[in-house]
Amino acid sequence: MPPQASGTSASQGSSPDRPGSLPGATTVLTAGGGASAGRAALLARAPAAARWMVAGAAAVVAVVLGAALLRDDGSLARIEAAVSAERAGPAGSAPRRPVAPRPSDAVPADELAAATAGGVLQLEALAARYPKDPSIFRALMQRHALPPPYHAAALAAAKRLLELDPGAAADDDVKRVVSSAAGGPPEAASAALDLMATGMGSQGADLLYDLSIGSAALKERAAKRLAEAAVLARATPALRVAHELRVAPSCKARQALLGRAAADGDRRAIDVLTPLVSSKSKGCGFLGMSRCAAPCASIAKEIKAAIQAIEARVGPSPGAADAPESR
Repeated sequence: MPPQASGTSASQGSSPDRPGSLPGATTVLTAGGGASAGRAALLARAPAAARWMVAGAAAVVAVVLGAALLRDDGSLARIEAAVSAERAGPAGSAPRRPVAPRPSDAVPADELAAATAGGVLQLEALAARYPKDPSIFRALMQRHALPPPYHAAALAAAKRLLELDPGAAADDDVKRVVSSAAGGPPEAASAALDLMATGMGSQGADLLYDLSIGSAALKERAAKRLAEAAVLARATPALRVAHELRVAPSCKARQALLGRAAADGDRRAIDVLTPLVSSKSKGCGFLGMSRCAAPCASIAKEIKAAIQAIEARVGPSPGAADAPESR
């Protein structure tokens, strides 16, 4: 009998009547284990379609692993940076009206009309679906402002509207709602003053100035917010010079501001300057029966020149022709 090779593979024909064998099939025995022989036998017995499925799955895995290994980390970093930049927006950019919402972000006009007619709950549901469309929050603001106004909710909608569309601060409806809330309950008034000071740019500073010269209830609080450096930095040159003229402690201090008033001032500056050169027919002297001189009569000529320069740019103030002359 010829000697068998040791430690090497041997092949032999399998018998057709061997259980689990196919005619002509070959069994492969490898050194050190019969597990490989079992796997080979299973593959041999598997239908052709199944073998193709296994091969296809293996190919997909290989492609995915290869893509992961060959991925350009620099490209990924650039994509992530672009996404972050899009979310953050341009650094230091001034408030402006944003680009119109993409079609997927904008609420259809018919849905907005139906929700507006349906009331607050439908508008709030629509806002949850289209959180980037300012038109929904404008509608919510206006709805909450209807009598009796719900100031807190109206301010919340106005704040979101201004975040999406900073230019809306110039809209009369927004200014009316925020100003109305400032005259509401204490919590609503504080929120309104805060929105004016931080979320409405130069328009918010204008509203604070109007309140600071208006009713006594809000005068001090509005003046305090207006005096904040960040608020004045966002104010227009016309408002800044009017404010400085109003709070200046003396005629001499105001005299130093007249050049700016002539160049940048508007009717608010005129309203501050005119009483300074206007005398009163009585109220001074013995028993208050004597005429009162103008508060800043010593610099009346310079003040009048500044007023005339402002009027040449913006037009005369109503009733300016009737203002009493100084002596």
